[in-house]
Amino acid sequence: MSLSDTERAHIQEALKNQRNALAVTRITGDPAEIGKGLVHLAELHGMLEDHAESRRHYEEALGCFQTAGDKYGQAQALFGLGVVSANFEDHRHAIEHISGATALFNELKDQENEALCRAAIGESLRSLGHTKAAEEKYQEALLLYRQAKNGPRIAQLLLDIGDIRMEAGEYEAARKRFSEALPLLEKEEDPEPLALCRLLLGEAEGLLGNHEAARPHLHTAAELYEQLHDHAYEARARWDLSIACTFVQDWKTARAELEAVIPLFEEQGRADDVAKARKVLAHFDARGV
Repeated sequence: MSLSDTERAHIQEALKNQRNALAVTRITGDPAEIGKGLVHLAELHGMLEDHAESRRHYEEALGCFQTAGDKYGQAQALFGLGVVSANFEDHRHAIEHISGATALFNELKDQENEALCRAAIGESLRSLGHTKAAEEKYQEALLLYRQAKNGPRIAQLLLDIGDIRMEAGEYEAARKRFSEALPLLEKEEDPEPLALCRLLLGEAEGLLGNHEAARPHLHTAAELYEQLHDHAYEARARWDLSIACTFVQDWKTARAELEAVIPLFEEQGRADDVAKARKVLAHFDARGV
């Protein structure tokens, strides 16, 4: 998500303040303190998507933490380097760095950060097309997050695993994952992952032929995406909802969703999808429904 001008200005101000603070720490602090300052600087550069500068500071921080014998700091820096590598689409190095962080967090018995690392390795493996290996890493992370009772992280991994199952055509297995994630996300205040869960669950139900069960999920997803002003996903939800309504012969709602989705497609320049929606409406007209 792109930053607003105000958000960018706040981060740039924080960056300036952190550079000044680090200059003092370099004189008065020990290597571990300098490393912490460099990590903070790297994180701020990362927020601005200045990944080259972020990498430079993480590399220096890693050296400082190694000098200090600070394993937690080393793990943080290695994880940061892995994230930077992933942002550069260098997933092999991302896996290498984050694997090093995983081993350190495991040694330190920091389950949540170890889980975060395992999930991140899964993301890179998936980007490389190794979906089976990615799911194995997601499952490892899921086990650790379950032990930590971290609901939002559990839910995100359930969505990721379910999505892999959807790609494999295993719709019932996917539906079970999305169904398990839903109550966890409903407890949170973040509408975006909840909208995605509703959308994916509705799509899984539809692909299983459960079109009546799909409808409430897709309707809620469309409403949430409308509130989020995410017109691409709102269009996807409304199009799926129109299909579900057509299957159960709720022509009125199907027509309303098609009429609502056309301007969304037009706004995105999706001429083929506009033509497809208009063709379905013309078919309804011809049938008198």
